[in-house]
Amino acid sequence: MQPSPQQPSQDHDVHHTYPAHWEADVVLRDGGTARIRPITADDAQRLVSFYEQVSDESKYYRFFAPYPRLSAKDVHRFTHHDYVDRVGLAATVGGEFIATVRYDRINAQGRPSSGSDADLAEVAFLVQDAHQGRGVASALLEHIGAVARERGIRRFVAEVLPANTKMIKVFTDAGYTQKRSFEDGVVHLEFDLEPTDRSVAVQRAREHRAESRSVQRLLGPGSVAVVGAG
Repeated sequence: MQPSPQQPSQDHDVHHTYPAHWEADVVLRDGGTARIRPITADDAQRLVSFYEQVSDESKYYRFFAPYPRLSAKDVHRFTHHDYVDRVGLAATVGGEFIATVRYDRINAQGRPSSGSDADLAEVAFLVQDAHQGRGVASALLEHIGAVARERGIRRFVAEVLPANTKMIKVFTDAGYTQKRSFEDGVVHLEFDLEPTDRSVAVQRAREHRAESRSVQRLLGPGSVAVVGAG
């Protein structure tokens, strides 16, 4: 969703303690499950493999240009975080990435900043095409929003191409108070991370639907073994 990545400053490359309390298991819209956890430096190969399975269209939506592969600098940037001003989360199934989300704290001019002088961050997602429509991005948005609030961030901004209607819908349906503008062919979204009655209701409704479908899958197996059948 955002243009090609900026290079991190030395301050943003400092590593803090791995935040294990951000790990969570979630039930998706179709009743399947995924694990959400912070991305670490050990995830380089997982990230490369994940990116290889994303369509050219989805890569274009993410970077606003053809971006067939991640460079070594990209991989380093997307797997090295300080867990304060720069955070990346992955949704995994069977230990492999199916989606990622990240935020980078910025100042009012859109430049990288630190927690001492900024409560704004740019957020960007990428979901493997095979897993789109399962509610993965919505679950990641809820988690990255909670992480951001914990780190003193109060607002997210995102830039989305108008054709990327799925991602625009993820932001719109989240229920946060938001502002939208259109400039230079890009939709600019800004929204407060303070929970609203609507955002809380959306989260509870999503969890209820997901849990119901998960129960349905348990009660309605795809095949039945008949005892005594030849």
